[in-house]
Amino acid sequence: MNAGAGKKKQSFRKKYKNEIIAYSLIGIPLLWWVVFFVVALIWALFASFTNMRGGYGWAYITKIDFQNYIDIFTPGSSQATAFWNGMKVTLIWTVVMMIGNNAMGILCAFLIRSIKRGGKFFLALLFWPSLVSAVVGADITKTIFASDASGIVNQLIVLCGGTPVQWFESSGTALGALMVIPFFFGFCQKMLIYYASIVSIPDTYNEAASLETSSRFCIFFRVTMPLMKNAIVLNTLLSVIDGFKVLGPMQLVTDGGPGNSTQSVMLLIYKTIFNAPSRVGQGCAYAFVLFIFILIVSVIQRKIAGKEESTIE
Repeated sequence: MNAGAGKKKQSFRKKYKNEIIAYSLIGIPLLWWVVFFVVALIWALFASFTNMRGGYGWAYITKIDFQNYIDIFTPGSSQATAFWNGMKVTLIWTVVMMIGNNAMGILCAFLIRSIKRGGKFFLALLFWPSLVSAVVGADITKTIFASDASGIVNQLIVLCGGTPVQWFESSGTALGALMVIPFFFGFCQKMLIYYASIVSIPDTYNEAASLETSSRFCIFFRVTMPLMKNAIVLNTLLSVIDGFKVLGPMQLVTDGGPGNSTQSVMLLIYKTIFNAPSRVGQGCAYAFVLFIFILIVSVIQRKIAGKEESTIE
């Protein structure tokens, strides 16, 4: 009896050896993910239904209800005004970065693919800006758009006979000035994904298309881009997620000012939870509304991509 059970156990281990090894290897990362993501997510969801403020824990809760969410969707309330203003700033940032970064990424990937020699060098060179940290990028932004005559842009304006512009003191120019450095530095990773997609396309497609037209750009838009659809969908989705999570430029340069004109939703959440007086419950409610919004946008985007795929096939 014991011998039969032992043989069964040994047979089971032999049959599922690869699966056992795989689950053993992912066990620790999975436990880490459960503790620091799933548990934290559930705790934050619970906190969003409370009036937790001034600290973290049961001692700072006196009421459990839906008031935080009601405030967000009540027109005229301070919470609604702050949240939807943050959403407006975040949406503007997301759309500009999504279009600009992806357009520059595709263009650079296409041009590098066209270079017969030295393409890898330029690929590495153009990827280098992605290594610049948010802090360094913020310092560069401050240096370029300094409001006094020491700013590089203002120096050029003075040379042309103009007067220095108060870039970060005006709600009309602050957000635009913040976008410049991320706009030019944010395409690097997208470029790599597009480049990998382009080089994976068999040359026979381009050779066949070249029999119809000699225009490389025409071939690119009619042949290459449809075959890059998966890379475009991936980069677009990553751009949307990154855009809704933006925090660094606003926090490090303007702190959301002037007049909350550069305050993204993430900066609003950060200030609500960590700045005194701390309103943890309200901040968690902001975070979950943002989470649902990102989820809806992602699902719609995937549905559209699926419809396009079936149409092409």
